[in-house]
Amino acid sequence: MNDGGDPSGVSEARGHTVRPDLAVAVTAMNSMRTMPRLLAGVEGLASRVVVVDSGSGDGTVEACRAAGAEVIHRPFTGYAAQKQFALDQCRGHAWVLLLDSDESLEPDLARAIREAVIRDDRAIAGYEVNRKVYFMGGWLDHMYQPDHLLRLVRGGAGRMTDQAVHERLVVDGRVARLDGTLRHDSWADVDDMAQRGIRYARLAGDAGMRGGGARHLLVNPWATLFKQYVIKGGFRDGWRGLLCAAMSANATLVKHAYILAARHRNGGGSGNRRPAENRTDRGAQR
Repeated sequence: MNDGGDPSGVSEARGHTVRPDLAVAVTAMNSMRTMPRLLAGVEGLASRVVVVDSGSGDGTVEACRAAGAEVIHRPFTGYAAQKQFALDQCRGHAWVLLLDSDESLEPDLARAIREAVIRDDRAIAGYEVNRKVYFMGGWLDHMYQPDHLLRLVRGGAGRMTDQAVHERLVVDGRVARLDGTLRHDSWADVDDMAQRGIRYARLAGDAGMRGGGARHLLVNPWATLFKQYVIKGGFRDGWRGLLCAAMSANATLVKHAYILAARHRNGGGSGNRRPAENRTDRGAQR
């Protein structure tokens, strides 16, 4: 453990480089669009990188192994289950950083994580970071902001909530926040954004989430557009802000359409349905 004399967090002990005891847990499936950036961002920071892959055929596995990551194949059984499995592989480490394959560390966040792991404040069980979307060549500095997510937890302490859509990492104990940016290359383009919106809408319908009424279909999409473009200040993100606000509104509409269709396909009635997720206005980010 570094005593603070080396600000980089990497000390020399008997001629060997010593990294902070940090494992990075990643889930992947055909992630070559974004995986190289993720791996580059944790190089020299993590003592171990574990990638749980559910059957990539685009070179993701080979790229991860070439970068020194440990790759474990596991058939896909759900987002929460895959991430929990990845976390479980890292229990023996002091700290674990959980990342989606389309997330990567900006230099300021990498420094903050290194300092937090070396400091090892025993009063803190985990750290939130702020995720920001990078889309089609530019940042969305206002849309979806702030987006604080728990990503850094003590080994063995983090667990995933069991949700079909937008599962969350949780931990018992005090959670602090780190400065810096977690880059989110959520969508490759508009086609990718639309397809993901449909995929997550289908999951919402299959999971029996509440919604799908006239108010949800007629009002919620407009509310999403107003929230992201006006209240959040998406208009200051230029054409990207307008595009993403419109697509987020469309994702909200499609989600409630799928919930409505699923309810009537299953015999109608609301029953004991789960509350609709309030993050769909983010355009089904993943």
